[in-house]
Amino acid sequence: MASYIKFFYTLCILSFVLLITPHCLSAEQNNWAKSSQFFTKIAKSNSNTHYFLAINESQGIALLDENYQALSIISRNAEHLDFRWLPSQNSEGIIATLDVDSGEILLISVNLNTPLLTIKQQFKPLMTSFEAMCLQRNRSQIDLFTVDSQGIATHYNVYNKSRLLAPIEINQFAVGPNINACAVDDQQQTLLIAEENIGVWQYSTDPEHEVVRELIALPQGLEVEYIDTTSEGDIAIVSPDVNTFWYYHSRNQILIEKPLPKDISPKTIQLYRNGDKLQAFMFDDKSSSIVASQWHTIMPPVLHETDVIESLTPFAQTQPVNAYGDAADDPAIWVNSENSAQSIIFTTDKKFGLNTYDLTGKRKQSIPIGRINNIDIRYDIQFAGKRVDIAAASNRTTNSISLFAIDKTTGHATFINDIKTDLTDPYGLCMSNINEQVSVWINDTDGRFQQYQLSFDSPMIKGKKVTEWRVPSQPEGCVVDDKTARLFYGEEATGVWLKHIGSTQKSEFIIGLNSGVKADIEGMGLYTVAGNHYLIVSSQGNNRYAVYAINQNNSFLGVFRISADLNNQIDGASETDGLAVTSVALGSQHPDGLLVVQDGHNVMPKRPQNFKFVDGSLLKKWINSKVAAQ
Repeated sequence: MASYIKFFYTLCILSFVLLITPHCLSAEQNNWAKSSQFFTKIAKSNSNTHYFLAINESQGIALLDENYQALSIISRNAEHLDFRWLPSQNSEGIIATLDVDSGEILLISVNLNTPLLTIKQQFKPLMTSFEAMCLQRNRSQIDLFTVDSQGIATHYNVYNKSRLLAPIEINQFAVGPNINACAVDDQQQTLLIAEENIGVWQYSTDPEHEVVRELIALPQGLEVEYIDTTSEGDIAIVSPDVNTFWYYHSRNQILIEKPLPKDISPKTIQLYRNGDKLQAFMFDDKSSSIVASQWHTIMPPVLHETDVIESLTPFAQTQPVNAYGDAADDPAIWVNSENSAQSIIFTTDKKFGLNTYDLTGKRKQSIPIGRINNIDIRYDIQFAGKRVDIAAASNRTTNSISLFAIDKTTGHATFINDIKTDLTDPYGLCMSNINEQVSVWINDTDGRFQQYQLSFDSPMIKGKKVTEWRVPSQPEGCVVDDKTARLFYGEEATGVWLKHIGSTQKSEFIIGLNSGVKADIEGMGLYTVAGNHYLIVSSQGNNRYAVYAINQNNSFLGVFRISADLNNQIDGASETDGLAVTSVALGSQHPDGLLVVQDGHNVMPKRPQNFKFVDGSLLKKWINSKVAAQ
């Protein structure tokens, strides 16, 4: 091992952007600073006092002072280094590293006040081994990403609400073999994964997003060895095959490449930003030494826009549907008039049929009836000699309306019959009961919308088409306010329409898209607070739920998200198709009703789609706060 580090000569990397200033550690400085394979600088917020973190294969893991003297050491043979400050802290952070001997990931707390390093958690995978690991700080939590030897990336939560947790698995997805390293750009919420001989892949760190990737292309055939990021969005990439340094500016998507001085073969890199200065610490594979380099940049920090979208948290979720893929679609809440605490959630499975669940999410019934898409319920209807509740669902297998009788005491559903339609792809559906006339409103993906009046004077329910009109583009979700005879229906790409049910059958476009509401417009439901009615709409394009005061000229109150309950391991909801909501008390536990939404990506852990339950009290509180602010 070299006794000292070779000096850099001054060079320019696109001089209008980066100017490297060489700085190498002297031979007299502590051996930690000379020969550690991983080495980086940290500092308290608004402090000129700097510390260093170092990982040396023979000496372990160390916290160093400004003079490179060890303040705290953990004697474990380790490799990899990633660090994040704990949320709302400027003197405590967490290290993630890999114990080479045991194959365990170590989560180590860093306390600069003590100063002390302490192992808080250690774990390893079953039947595989870790190849890469990296941390992410996201709002009030810290997450860990790992990539194993089978090419599977796993997303864990390790810190939440001021507590360092045993890792909670959130999601898994395949990234492929030959992975050397990973890093997270916290500002852009992007996971960066270095694939040997290919380049660096970018994935969203949001577990509710669909798994897609984009490539930061580097010269083919190189062993892309290591990546590091700063909290301000700087990204650095190195390969020991060439004396080249890549700097990626994530906001502008600019890749800057320039050769390093001769004889430099960077195997690892760690970044530190201070204002407009960036400092890199690279382990030179040829000299087995750390090389420190500093440069100025006119590229500003990549600051992520503050996300002020409020969140509601689910208290329960249903058991998953039977198959992976796009299966779960639409819920309806059946309120038990005899015992509201025993109410049932009816849901559709587009690959199977009808599923029902109790208020804890436990499955009660499964009826294989075909590819039913949307469902709705109406109450207390005389049929076959008794009073029953009726559910109707759009059936894409039979191009029909499938009808079910619901026992008013138990909520048990029984299939009655289908009503054939002339639609080619029945899609959205809702029901109405106006002046004791029950109707089903159903649409097609081709834009057609139809009304079928139901009659119950025979052993089978009959339906007669009485109205048809066309929407400019694909519709789906709809809901009827029976008391005011108003049908609200969505045109997925544009917004919400209102049809006045009656002699005029007048339709008008009432709600368009905006910065908070993106296509596709999907599920719809009506919720009542203090006598005022509110339309809840799922904005599938950005995983939001929009609320409109329909008694106040359909005024827009705002949007909220449904976020994860990490403590109870219930993930949030995303890409929601259908939703259902009621303000009727469902027993003493839910005095303000319930919101049920379909979840397009069911994770924590990854499983087939399901439905999330949000207590109505949270929705009521959110609405009241928005009304009070107006």
